[in-house]
Amino acid sequence: MAHDDKPKRRTAVFRKEDRHELRYQLSVAIATSLSWFFFLVPASIRNSFAERCGSLFFRVSHTYRDNVISNVMQVLGKTEEDAEVRATARSICLNSALNFMDLLTLTRRSGRYLMRSTHVVAGDWSTINNAMASGRGLILVTAHVGCFDFIGQSFLAHGLKLTIVTGRTTSRFIFDGVTWLRSVRGGNFVEPTPSGVRAVIKALRRGECAVFVADRDFFQNGRPATFFGRETTLPPGVTRIARDTGAVIVPIFTRRMRHGHELRIYPAMEIEKTSDIDADIRAGINRLVPILEEGIRSALEQWVMFQRVWPDTTPEAVKIFPTGSPLESELLEKVASHLPERKSGETRVRVGSLARVSSDSEAGHD
Repeated sequence: MAHDDKPKRRTAVFRKEDRHELRYQLSVAIATSLSWFFFLVPASIRNSFAERCGSLFFRVSHTYRDNVISNVMQVLGKTEEDAEVRATARSICLNSALNFMDLLTLTRRSGRYLMRSTHVVAGDWSTINNAMASGRGLILVTAHVGCFDFIGQSFLAHGLKLTIVTGRTTSRFIFDGVTWLRSVRGGNFVEPTPSGVRAVIKALRRGECAVFVADRDFFQNGRPATFFGRETTLPPGVTRIARDTGAVIVPIFTRRMRHGHELRIYPAMEIEKTSDIDADIRAGINRLVPILEEGIRSALEQWVMFQRVWPDTTPEAVKIFPTGSPLESELLEKVASHLPERKSGETRVRVGSLARVSSDSEAGHD
């Protein structure tokens, strides 16, 4: 009997894993098919279809529509009955559908097309080039404004190595297909888990680029901030990692235009590192808030945020990690302690330490 039981248990495990793999493959197959189909459809028909889907979404998806209206009301300082509020909310739904259509077809676009369709209207590419040349790593921070997937693909086409932090807000089946579409051209997409944080820190230590969106506290365990005149919480990840690794932060924002996409590149900033971690993070968030507000205001009709940034009631923090937020001090220090330091000749920054230690002073310890 013992001999008969063993094969049954193995078969059950195999079938469970097989179903999981089949689900992923099916998600990718559907994404690939839709990508080819809509790429072959004329742009005018494709965009018209997307706008109709966005309009339908606005009418039938009451929860998401109400969330969008709530966010827009706070930014504009107007009531729900105001015509501008509803028109802006409807435009956000339409732009979200256009963004998804862009994502489906981006995998078929050339790098040349992506770069030609990205127009820098504020700032300069030299800001990004100089930050990368410093060798300390670059953190691009943005909001859910415009077609941020398009700009991400454009940055990849420029040769930047990106590690992009993304949170799952849909079912795993849809998330797998969307992530596959985003990663076809390259880029390392990670979730905000301990392994994801580890990947971000390693990329920055290699002098590469990490990407964060910072306009909502998805896990409800961020730091208090006054955002558009009202108290809420915002994620501490950008400022915490920049503080502890010495990486340079460059805020960027995009906006969809009739032909192509605008890109605004803000001046680089660094997060001061003192003995007071909380004060450093708070100061960093306070510096980012007005930049986020300006970026969102510049294209409010394209702020595709479908969750409430200012909840009516404070929800419980999402307990997905043993120590709370994936970007809390203890976890970062634990992650960093298992990572190799920078190569010889480069400045090394140990997470949790109070000062940078030059490679010369550490030579006797290696």
